[in-house]
Amino acid sequence: MKYKMIFSDFDGTISRSDNTVSERVKAAVKAYEAAGGKFVLATGRLFSAAYPRARELDLHGEIIVYQGGGIFDLDSKKPLYLNTIDTRQAVKLLRALEKLTYCENLCYFDDKCHCVRRNEYVDVFCDICGVPSYPVGMPLSEYIEQNAIMPVKILSLMMPEHTEEFLAYGRAVMGGEMAFVRSHKSVVEILPWGINKGAAVERICKSRGIDKSEIICMGDSENDASMLEYAGLGIAAGNAMPALKEKADLVGVSNDEDLAAWVIENFALR
Repeated sequence: MKYKMIFSDFDGTISRSDNTVSERVKAAVKAYEAAGGKFVLATGRLFSAAYPRARELDLHGEIIVYQGGGIFDLDSKKPLYLNTIDTRQAVKLLRALEKLTYCENLCYFDDKCHCVRRNEYVDVFCDICGVPSYPVGMPLSEYIEQNAIMPVKILSLMMPEHTEEFLAYGRAVMGGEMAFVRSHKSVVEILPWGINKGAAVERICKSRGIDKSEIICMGDSENDASMLEYAGLGIAAGNAMPALKEKADLVGVSNDEDLAAWVIENFALR
């Protein structure tokens, strides 16, 4: 088997536009693993939100969550690796973001999604991710500082027309301390520099003694770029952001055309 492992984003890559996973994709993943391959999800979701979708695919072993900030074992539900953001760094970032009027900020810690308050943007996002939101009733910077919390990930929700302005602002404020990437046209995810899906993929491959030439990575958003660049074969979904397509070795069919099954059928099982 040329490609011993496949790492795949979930939302917009495995899941269709209606958030379902097709029977064709489920069958293809099962066939690939039956042939000796290992299929791993790499998602920005909380572990609690990713776990049910991984079980839907009947996956075991590692799963990458929090945009590469965590690697969990699906069978024990325990973290194999978990990075956190220093409290002072998180407070500095959040105080800067709280000056903006067009975004809603969220913090992931304790495997929960925390917000200042619930509103339409937060509710829609959490509904898609399949998790509840936990309002703290005060600016997140204050809550994080008062409780000495070290979050795993921070993200911001906004209308698409604000993302370029937000990225420029955030990168200017934080310099090289934090990485800002889009996981959706309306979502920017923020992690310490060097923490990303590609680094998590590399960590797993090295632990298993697998060379990057022996893996496939696929995704649809800019936050998937690091793992596509690391992979022996990096594939962007047909519905992917243009910036990701530019970094991919090839562009496949869309998520609504069962990209994962297409990849397995045309590359992994040959």
